[in-house]
Amino acid sequence: MPNRRNLATEPPREDLAARLLEEAEALVRRDGPDGVALRELARACGSSTMAIYTLYGGKPGLMQALYAIGFARLHAYALAVEERAAPLRWMVRQMLAYRRFALDHTGMYRLMFGGEKRFSPTGRHSQFVSLAVPVEDAYPAFAALVDAVGTCLTHHRGAAPDPAEVQDLAFLVWGQMHGLVGLEIAGYADAADALGRYESAVRFICTNLGAAAADVDAELAAAG
Repeated sequence: MPNRRNLATEPPREDLAARLLEEAEALVRRDGPDGVALRELARACGSSTMAIYTLYGGKPGLMQALYAIGFARLHAYALAVEERAAPLRWMVRQMLAYRRFALDHTGMYRLMFGGEKRFSPTGRHSQFVSLAVPVEDAYPAFAALVDAVGTCLTHHRGAAPDPAEVQDLAFLVWGQMHGLVGLEIAGYADAADALGRYESAVRFICTNLGAAAADVDAELAAAG
């Protein structure tokens, strides 16, 4: 049952909606995706559980909002490294950006990919607060990866590949990135070794897309 506090002491609706998401993300980072308790969240925001129900319809709506923000953020990381004039550089940095996002936002990454898919990356409920996230594609960050893979293949083959092949290859790349990052976050890979192993995967994938190993190494070195 929602806690009916005096709502007159609460921040304005838009400010409170943003604050709830910030504090919920902090709880996810600290305690994992299942560690968000509405009473603790309301106390941290100087609010009431009633406000969470009003703004998000309860915990599922709140977590859906956080989930959608995670995918929007991952998409932003992907867009930040787009470089169509240099397809190999774009591909290398796209893969490095994925790992950087996961390590920068470990709690969010676990919410997005840590178990069974429970939410929609761009889902909303029209009754609740809207979110400024991409809606053109259900997985905009994956669409960016497909774009990078296709551009890299076209560059090295001299002809556009079949779209189905590009989709399949992009999914394999995603699986490789996710597997390595997941093991690193879970503590199965030593921090000292994790980057080197990830770069080895980048090298393997890019050479199989047609790039020369020396060129991949140069891009990895330039990426720092």
